[in-house]
Amino acid sequence: MSRSFNLFRLQQIDTKLDTIRSRLDEIAVLLKENRALLEAEARLASSQSSYDEARRALNIAEANTKAQRIKIEQTENRLYSGSVTNPKELQDLQNESAALRRYLETVEERQIEAMLSYEEAETDLNTALSGVETVKAGMIEQNASLAGEQSSLDKDQQRLETERSVVVIAVTEEDRQSYQRLREKRAGVAVAAAHGGTCAACGNALNSSLSQAARSPSKLVNCDNCGRILYAG
Repeated sequence: MSRSFNLFRLQQIDTKLDTIRSRLDEIAVLLKENRALLEAEARLASSQSSYDEARRALNIAEANTKAQRIKIEQTENRLYSGSVTNPKELQDLQNESAALRRYLETVEERQIEAMLSYEEAETDLNTALSGVETVKAGMIEQNASLAGEQSSLDKDQQRLETERSVVVIAVTEEDRQSYQRLREKRAGVAVAAAHGGTCAACGNALNSSLSQAARSPSKLVNCDNCGRILYAG
């Protein structure tokens, strides 16, 4: 087999390995990433805080309404008990009862507003709770899928690394070093096919002598544009 063929085969394997390793890195990040869950839990915490505040406000409003009704009851008990006979005191009690009832309307309106706010906060809290559960369920499904893909890629990687170890034996140390230097300089692609008079990597048109030289089994030639090793097949 020619020197360029061995390097081209090595390039094919390394390109596949690069793709697999890149995807395995992505999967590792995805398996650790919990951004969606963190966002859902942050919304839940905010909803819980709003709910607790609305619950406290409603409790206060209910207590105020109850206290106001007790005041009215106490005032009207005195008014109608017959214990107060002084006309001025009676008038004062009537005025106080009327004022208390007017204020009761205000207190009850506030209680209704607090109840509506509480119900809205409760709905939002339930939605946030559901959102967290949905995200968790989605993560379980996604992680199972990713774990399956990860296992399959691990097997492919092992197989390709075994193939690579066989191919590398046929490559001289000098050629391997040249190949590695080009891989580092040319985004992982050191060897390019030379078909139809062009370099498949950069599209450069090759002159006839370079195209012919690329077919040599004993020497390596490089594209005069991108510098990659050419393999003519």
